[in-house]
Amino acid sequence: MRIGIVGLPNAGKSSLFNLLTSGSVPVETYPFTTIDANHGMAALPDPSLASLGNLLSPEKLTPAMIEIIDIAGLIKDAHKGEGLGNKFLGHIRDVDLIFHVIRGFENSDVAHVSIAIDPAKDREVVLAELALADLEIVERKLDYDRKRADAKDELTLLERFRTFISQGSFSLNGSYSVEERLRLKSLGLLIPRPRVDVLNLSDKKQEILLDKAYRLSVRLEEELADFPEQEKEELRREAMLDPSGSRGLLERGLEELGLIRFYTIKGSEVRSWILPDGLNALNAAEKIHSDIADGFIKTEVLNVNELLEIGSWHEASAAGRLKVKGKDYIVQNGDVLLIKFR
Repeated sequence: MRIGIVGLPNAGKSSLFNLLTSGSVPVETYPFTTIDANHGMAALPDPSLASLGNLLSPEKLTPAMIEIIDIAGLIKDAHKGEGLGNKFLGHIRDVDLIFHVIRGFENSDVAHVSIAIDPAKDREVVLAELALADLEIVERKLDYDRKRADAKDELTLLERFRTFISQGSFSLNGSYSVEERLRLKSLGLLIPRPRVDVLNLSDKKQEILLDKAYRLSVRLEEELADFPEQEKEELRREAMLDPSGSRGLLERGLEELGLIRFYTIKGSEVRSWILPDGLNALNAAEKIHSDIADGFIKTEVLNVNELLEIGSWHEASAAGRLKVKGKDYIVQNGDVLLIKFR
């Protein structure tokens, strides 16, 4: 799974990338510091994994990881190739979720593409460019599908989508089924991809509002790096930010992607994994290693909260709390799996 960070130049995209991945890509006060996309891995904060570490004291505690891509800044008419438009749009087609960073902070030393800070207008600029790029693809695809006798369903879907975005609608919400969204995404379209708008504010209280945006201050997150978690939450609330900070943003990303966590305990390692919701134990085994999936026999299952309550796998087994499931068992969020295989 990949998350792409997009937005106008100097909105704080590379700073957010560094924050999430502990990276060190250059951050400057002028536009287009980022030309080629930067790739990094973000460790997903996981209180349950930390609690398992405290309980079991393993030699290795491995969090689930997700790929983050820092994409070059977009400007008006990017769909026509302006700025780094073609490269920008191409990179977005490679991601599963968009973190759209929108500038809300004032800083005279950091250039902005507009005269004034206007998050709502900036959001519209970026989404309009994505929509216009989609329209170009849709028109070409419609011309092709009209010549095919077997493309009636796709033709209907594309015509409906064209009308939708031509009316200035940039969020699919409940207008399309999961299958329809996946089909539109498979055609390289951008608007159908799930998106989290991230309003990047200053480290001081700001009353700027943006509907449904996640309120974050990258600068404050950097300053609070070594603070206790409770103090971090208090300071974020004082600044009118989401109290969960960057951790909450990644959690929001998992929710948008429909991902759950499961855990494995093997030898000296306790590890967290991510898996699309609705998949089964065999899919989880494949995630761990193909050999485990090929030789799958059964899995013992215990919810992580139950394990933390009981204290050990052995005690849970003795108390009859373990469930034994086959390969078709649908993995639940927070499951600890002990897979038996040949």
